[in-house]
Amino acid sequence: MNRPYCLATVTCDNFATGTEILLYSFLKYNAWFNGDIVIFIDKLSSSNQTKLSAHYPVKFIKRTNQVEQAITRLRAHLPQLRSDLHLRLLSIETLRLAQYEKVVFLDSDGMCCKDMHDVFLNTTEFVAARDGFAYEHEANKLLEKSDYPLLQIPNSYGQSNFTNTFNSGFMAINNTYLNKIHYEGVVKLIDDIALWRDFGLKGFTDQMLLNIYFKDKVTLVDGRYNFMPFIEQYIHTLDKVTVLDAKFIHFAGLIKPWFNYNEQEILELAPHYLKYIQLWRDIWKECTLADDPQFAARSITQQYHWTEQHGASKPVSIHKLSV
Repeated sequence: MNRPYCLATVTCDNFATGTEILLYSFLKYNAWFNGDIVIFIDKLSSSNQTKLSAHYPVKFIKRTNQVEQAITRLRAHLPQLRSDLHLRLLSIETLRLAQYEKVVFLDSDGMCCKDMHDVFLNTTEFVAARDGFAYEHEANKLLEKSDYPLLQIPNSYGQSNFTNTFNSGFMAINNTYLNKIHYEGVVKLIDDIALWRDFGLKGFTDQMLLNIYFKDKVTLVDGRYNFMPFIEQYIHTLDKVTVLDAKFIHFAGLIKPWFNYNEQEILELAPHYLKYIQLWRDIWKECTLADDPQFAARSITQQYHWTEQHGASKPVSIHKLSV
């Protein structure tokens, strides 16, 4: 008997650590889950496959030759496309999972923070959260009532009158769209050279194809389900959602929490990222080190010494909070 629910993601060796934390955090907050976990891969070492399978029985699936051949044809016309295009298009393989009632796709550069049972129970055919373009269109409605100029927004994915677009890092798809017809419909767009020449060169890949194919068929939910530090102020202001509300934190963009960065550089470039990186690393430590008695002893000792030495100290630079 097929399991009705599936969690799907994509990975490669460079993202394997992120994928491990995605799985660990999802299972931590969704202990009820007994469906399948599918990971679409390009190339993944046996050691990383073993590491990911240690958390749950994982099904590893490779892309079809159909997509491989389409990418080869596309590159022949546009060799300047991003080098990881073959990896970025793995998410469209989700539409092949016709044996499930519901598939929830989460990008492997994210972590779960709360129970997501409501997502699996939702009977809406396709659910996702806004992307940056959609938030900017929404923001302009607010800016029209202020003294600030409107945001200059390019045509979303090269399409005119396209405002309700979504980020493909979180997608909840019912079996209505999980079939060969819709899979091949998206794959055909890989051969649309004009589309890629006009907008694909900007770096958008699977998200561009999925938005175009499923235009006006997606129900948008708020940023709790795809909380992106990259656009946190859009989400805070327009959805009235903070990280405390988030069910899924998605590290879209170039900063990934499993890499080490110079803290001063992050403070100058993207200071708001530090709290999200720390949240992710707390889960990483729990996943990888919590059963190590030496790590536990060190953490407890550090906490004790801080409490005894600094816990009762009041900061000298104290001022009232102001807007």
